[in-house]
Amino acid sequence: MVVSATFGLFMAFSAFGLSGCKNEAEGDKKTADCGELPSLEFSENLKIGKLCGEDFAEIRSIVGRDTLIKRFKLGEPLKRVVALSSSQVGYMLRLGLRDRIVAVGEGRYLVDSVLYARVAAGEVAEVGNGPTLSLEKLVATKPDLVFDFATGGGMDDYERIGAIGLSLMLTSEWQERSPLAKAEWIKLFGRLFGVEALADSIFEQSKNAYMQAAIKEILDQARDDNWACPRVLVGMSYGGVWHAPGGNSFTARLIKDAGGCYLWAADTNQDLQFSLEEILQVADSADVWVNPGMFATVEDLLMAEPRVKFIKAFKEKRVYQNDAIKGAGGGNDFFESAVAYPAEILTNLRLCIQNSTNGADSTRKGFDWYHNIFIF
Repeated sequence: MVVSATFGLFMAFSAFGLSGCKNEAEGDKKTADCGELPSLEFSENLKIGKLCGEDFAEIRSIVGRDTLIKRFKLGEPLKRVVALSSSQVGYMLRLGLRDRIVAVGEGRYLVDSVLYARVAAGEVAEVGNGPTLSLEKLVATKPDLVFDFATGGGMDDYERIGAIGLSLMLTSEWQERSPLAKAEWIKLFGRLFGVEALADSIFEQSKNAYMQAAIKEILDQARDDNWACPRVLVGMSYGGVWHAPGGNSFTARLIKDAGGCYLWAADTNQDLQFSLEEILQVADSADVWVNPGMFATVEDLLMAEPRVKFIKAFKEKRVYQNDAIKGAGGGNDFFESAVAYPAEILTNLRLCIQNSTNGADSTRKGFDWYHNIFIF
């Protein structure tokens, strides 16, 4: 069972901080003079270690303009959990913990075929998300822990869950700024479910494979006198405003490690917005276009914004979307299992950026999340 203890609360949700668990005040006193938890190697939002001789995890979540930091005392391995986000499911699948999931938010978004079938058969409950969350169904699953997340938006439901006294943990792996930082969260899931050694082993293998692939890319570039860094465009226009991630984002780091030059790598703002006219001014310098919003086909892109046809990467048919692996209900595996396979993501995108694959290399089937939208 996991018992949460509020460590720091720098936001307006103090009611949640006080209602999440019955012994939070006791936990505060118990760890107040025990120092700080050690940082992990890559993660900015997760810490795991000992305080006063007991195991704790500390999770930092950015909620809107505020920051929520909570400590969780780690006890016996969890047997029954509710996973309300795709990535939480992904870590558990990587660790072989599918049977520990007793409920999910919406089963139609699951990619794992076994879990999808279990939801369809009623063996795993659907409790909903945000406004549709059923507290009655949630309580009926009798979970050891509910995994949730917070965005600061209208879909957040963690305050409602915390108010009914269930053990609750907000995960913020999706806010990490590098593939290895996201992957490192598997250590938390390993500790929570009593498979710590397996989780550590998987992460070390993933880290080594990722770093070797990134280093190989650098060496290959150094050996090629004719090499020119492919310039990469990211994002899409909605209502005349082009949205793209900042230069310190997960996507920007992945592009860099894959051998691409992100157009706005030097802009450290979290989220970038441009007019379509500004994008068209640099359109001829974009060799590759990655993650074109929510659009999966050429037709969808042109219908949403016909002027994208002037972008060099579009004209040269080098547009890559990350939705090549989908579940029966349309769920995107990039947000489910891919979080636990950083080296495979890197290799997949590297081949796309180098234009050495159509996005579905049969020798690596199952690990090609990115695909060329002109081919599929």
